[in-house]
Amino acid sequence: GKFNTDYYFHWADFNNEPINDWKAIASSLLSIPMAHQLIGFYTVADNADGVLKVMRSYQYYAASAISDVVSKTKWDSGKQRGGYIWHTTGSGKTLTSFKTARLASGMEEIDKVLFVVDRKDLDYQTMKEYDRFEKGAANSNTSTAVLTRQLNDENCRIIITTIQKLSNFISRNPLHKIYNQHVVMIFDECHRSQFGDMHKAIVKKFKKYHMFGFTGTPIFPDNAGAIRNVEFTTTEGAFGDRLHSYTIVD
Repeated sequence: GKFNTDYYFHWADFNNEPINDWKAIASSLLSIPMAHQLIGFYTVADNADGVLKVMRSYQYYAASAISDVVSKTKWDSGKQRGGYIWHTTGSGKTLTSFKTARLASGMEEIDKVLFVVDRKDLDYQTMKEYDRFEKGAANSNTSTAVLTRQLNDENCRIIITTIQKLSNFISRNPLHKIYNQHVVMIFDECHRSQFGDMHKAIVKKFKKYHMFGFTGTPIFPDNAGAIRNVEFTTTEGAFGDRLHSYTIVD
């Protein structure tokens, strides 16, 4: 029969160079731990078309890089900025960040994963995307009151919220148990202008957290405009080291 070429993709190495040598594929991709890991952790069931989807290589590297940082960094080490992922727009960033949030929420010592988006319309869009991959996996909130209720609920593991609501929550709840809990924060499109104030508020309040950003358009010192404070205006300043990139060139 004919194969459906829509489902073909090259497996590549960490630097996005396709691996074409069958021996290399056999030893890296089809080795026992790796093959099991790929099916066990790095697949997503798409409810829209009933297909079990394997993440592409760059998605796998991004998600596993973040898992590595979370599992190896001590919560009170002062290294809260976990890093950022530069994946070009249109490369399945929402799926990658969702899967990353999902993997993080399954880690034993993590109390909450906050998936933070900007713009109100994205909240609904992202929810629909998330729901395609896992019915009811993500709890979205319509108001700061709902966000507060979810943060109080131990069974709420992944919460989708906006920067605005998280800001409101922080200013209305100066003392809350969440600030001392183990929280992983994942920011989607993390270069927005109001991020600076939000970032300051998080750094002041939260004590045990890891923060990661996904962006298609990182801000470097040379495209940041007149910089007053690198920590809050460049992607690296806000999130730390780049953990993986997959750009237009790739």
